[in-house]
Amino acid sequence: MRTAVIILGHGSRNIGADEAIRKVVDGVKQGGSFAVVEHAFLQYVPPTPHEVIERCAGQNMDRIVIVPFFLQAGAHVTRDIPELIEKARKQHPAVEIIVSDFVGAHPLMAKVVEELVKK
Repeated sequence: MRTAVIILGHGSRNIGADEAIRKVVDGVKQGGSFAVVEHAFLQYVPPTPHEVIERCAGQNMDRIVIVPFFLQAGAHVTRDIPELIEKARKQHPAVEIIVSDFVGAHPLMAKVVEELVKK
């Protein structure tokens, strides 16, 4: 199964604010587990989720997994992302498009905080 991963962030007008997501994308790519790994942003800067989903679907992916790079289950996670995914599913019914839990909900986040404090 050809799987694409899209790490989806908020987006910022600040130059360089996307660097964290780019580093995560590079790390996931280096793992070599997925056919495609890209990033997208909901606001302010390209690429948009729609653009990246279209690009992935155009590469004949069987499955696209969206990973919300958010710490909390705010309006983007609970409302905006599900709405855009529903539209994408209608546009690409042959592609399984799913959303993982948001990054902040992962149990390893406590370990991440511990590591940051120990630095």
